[in-house]
Amino acid sequence: MINEVPVRIMEASRMVTLKHPNSMDCTVFRRVLKRTAPDGSTMGGLPTLGGLGVLAPEDEPEFEYQPLGGAKILVTSRFDGELDLSDRRDSVPPPATMQEAQIEPLPGPDNAPPTWRPAKYDLVGVEPGGGVLIGFEIVGITSTTGIYPYTTKYVIAARDELHDLQPWAGE
Repeated sequence: MINEVPVRIMEASRMVTLKHPNSMDCTVFRRVLKRTAPDGSTMGGLPTLGGLGVLAPEDEPEFEYQPLGGAKILVTSRFDGELDLSDRRDSVPPPATMQEAQIEPLPGPDNAPPTWRPAKYDLVGVEPGGGVLIGFEIVGITSTTGIYPYTTKYVIAARDELHDLQPWAGE
C-alpha cells in the first residue's frame, strides 16, 4: 500500500498537467548529433572523439532537432534556485528568467502510453493560441520521482530566437 503512494501521486500530477485550464499545447524536440565517430564507437550513447568519450552534447557543432511529439506544459512557478548548467558544477546560469514547469507527453494512438519523456537540452515549442509560438529550452530538472514530491519539474529558459509572435494567417 505505501509503495503505491508515489505512483498515484505521479499519475495525479500527470492528469493535472494534461487537464489543467492553464496548460498549453506544446511540441518537444530532441537534439540529435549528426557527427559519427570514424570507427563507429560510442560511449554513453554519444559518438567518441578520437576514442575519448564526450561528456555532454552541449558543445557539439553538428546537430539537428527532431520532433518527439505533442505534449502539455503547465508553468508552475518562477525558478529562483541555484542551477548548474554544465553538469560539472563549474558554471552558473546566465542572467535569464527561468521558470519551473511540468511537461507531460500526450498519449499515443489508441490511448497508448507515451514512448518518450522530456529531458535536459530538449526544446519546447509552446503554442498558447492564436498561431503564436514561444520557444523554451529545458535547462534542468529540479525534483525527483523517487522521493517527495514524487513529480518531475523541469526548469525552462526562454529561447528568444525561436519565438514566433506573429499570428499565423489562415488560408
